[in-house]
Amino acid sequence: MEEDKQEKDMTPILVEDLGLKYPNDSSKRKRYYGIFKCQYCGKEFKTQLSNVKNGNTKSCGCLKTNLKHGLTNNKFYGTWNNMMNRCYNTKSSNYSNYGERGIKVYKEWHDIKNFVKWAEETHIEGCTVDRIDNNKGYSPENCRWASKTLQVLNQRKNIRNTSGYIGIHYYTPYNKWEAYISIYKKRINLGYFKDKMDAVEARDMYIKEHNLPHKLSTEYKKGDI
Repeated sequence: MEEDKQEKDMTPILVEDLGLKYPNDSSKRKRYYGIFKCQYCGKEFKTQLSNVKNGNTKSCGCLKTNLKHGLTNNKFYGTWNNMMNRCYNTKSSNYSNYGERGIKVYKEWHDIKNFVKWAEETHIEGCTVDRIDNNKGYSPENCRWASKTLQVLNQRKNIRNTSGYIGIHYYTPYNKWEAYISIYKKRINLGYFKDKMDAVEARDMYIKEHNLPHKLSTEYKKGDI
């Protein structure tokens, strides 16, 4: 997967302004408090508005925990940080394709220690994290280590797809459905069909007969874009 290259603004997001509150029972002066959303793990927490404004509070506390254990230098820290950004940082350039679609991170993986443990036990050299089902979140059951080639084959249908099936396109000059498949960036035409489902069947049969790693057209949900 393509990693976020821009440095993100991870300042906690104000969810609710609680107004003036006494910090504790013995306090004589009220302070402005608010409920904030941590952009590192998605957890909501209460703190003084001034703490966030002056930069003293950067997270719900999870950031300090991770830094304390030195995991920012771990080889999988970037993978974890980018994963969390995609799903919970509304300012991330990739948020619309992840968090906005309801893609979440397995609760236990919000603690980087648990993610790193899983990664170190399962990692395959030269591969990056890939979700098996693109409509589901990041979890041990839905994640694998895959090469860039396999990830391209597993990508969601193009947003311009109107047939409801990957590899199936209505070819206006012939007034028929075209079945095609891409192998190593080369597009192979599999024929033109009057019936859309005949085109779908032709593509799926080609994949099976040639033992290709591509997903079958029928394995994609029609609303999967």
